[in-house]
Amino acid sequence: MVTGQDLGGTGKPGAARINFVHTDSENYAGIQQQILGAITRHLKPRDFSTTVGVRAPGSLNFGLFILTPTDVLMSHGLADKNYFLRKDENGKRISNQLKHLFVPGEWLKRRLLGAKTLKTDAEHIHVVGWPRLDVLLETQKEMASAPRSPGERPKVLWAPTHDFARRGDEKYSMSSYPELLEFVPMFEKHFDFQTSLHPRNREEKNPTQHPLLECDYVISDFGTIVYEAWALGKPVIFPHWLIGDRIKRHLRQSAEVLVFEERLGLHADSPQQIIDFVMDGAGIDQRTAAFMDDYLAPEYAGRSGKRVAQLLKKLSKPPSRVKALRRRAARTRSKLRTSLNRTS
Repeated sequence: MVTGQDLGGTGKPGAARINFVHTDSENYAGIQQQILGAITRHLKPRDFSTTVGVRAPGSLNFGLFILTPTDVLMSHGLADKNYFLRKDENGKRISNQLKHLFVPGEWLKRRLLGAKTLKTDAEHIHVVGWPRLDVLLETQKEMASAPRSPGERPKVLWAPTHDFARRGDEKYSMSSYPELLEFVPMFEKHFDFQTSLHPRNREEKNPTQHPLLECDYVISDFGTIVYEAWALGKPVIFPHWLIGDRIKRHLRQSAEVLVFEERLGLHADSPQQIIDFVMDGAGIDQRTAAFMDDYLAPEYAGRSGKRVAQLLKKLSKPPSRVKALRRRAARTRSKLRTSLNRTS
């Protein structure tokens, strides 16, 4: 479990300006640590505290999980997946009960503003980029880059999202796991092939990092890895023949449906086409690059954590004494006018 000390926080819940509300899920402990670590490095230790699963009254509460009580929500994942449109047990949009939403780019901000059931306005949806990308870019700079040896096989990473979320009456998974497993021997004949399952599908829970940075191509479906790979300049191949119809049917209006409908990236209609994409050296086309610039704000690449920290400091700043006195004076004048109107 990540604690305030792990992140360098010395503030007390309710007294610190900012409180990070954590999940106690082992599956997401690693990604939570990376994201919050990228943010808190830009905060003074006394300015933030940590709770697990509960808000800290008196602080501005920030969380990564929509079912965790908070004031400010940024998803723990980079994909859309209609996450901000989820409902609570009473059928109400959870995002309507929050003060602020943090999103990776303008595309998702426009999408949420256009959602008829969401009441949040533009001033309360903030574009912040993706803090984990800070970590990935820093690690990438530190890694030694060696030229490819003649005859060395291309490195391909299969990094599917988990298969626990099921949608529709048929309870379909949107993941390429485990169905793509039967084709792995075929891929291993051509590639230096590696698999990194989602933490929910494996015992070791650290988020995918070095395999992502070291590979030439990524095979994935509809999760965070898709966007991280593109942000790192790595082409993404989608096993469209396996999951395309399901995603277009069950994730309507999401960014992932757009990716599959417009075939952004490399969409394989057969296992052989995955091999062909890699062996032919297919890359990222201009349409996909333009979409990525809209979906993940390039101006915050490598400094998203700082952007989030600055916003949290601004949003948690107590009102100045002058402003407080002005508001108090305005309330007094309003009460006086009401009293005079009654007597007259």
